[in-house]
Amino acid sequence: MENHENHPIQANRPTAETAAKQPERGQIVVTLIVTVAAIAFLLYVTILVYGLMYRI
Repeated sequence: MENHENHPIQANRPTAETAAKQPERGQIVVTLIVTVAAIAFLLYVTILVYGLMYRI
């Protein structure tokens, strides 16, 4: 019998515990989009307030 541990085609998959600890790719993308949207909103509000104060 061959040693299956060193078989070149065998995939090394993470265990269930390791996979549960790692954030999913979708969660990272959603977090990134929400962060960019929040920064854009804060920049918009800052420019709006600055414009209103400059006008007065």
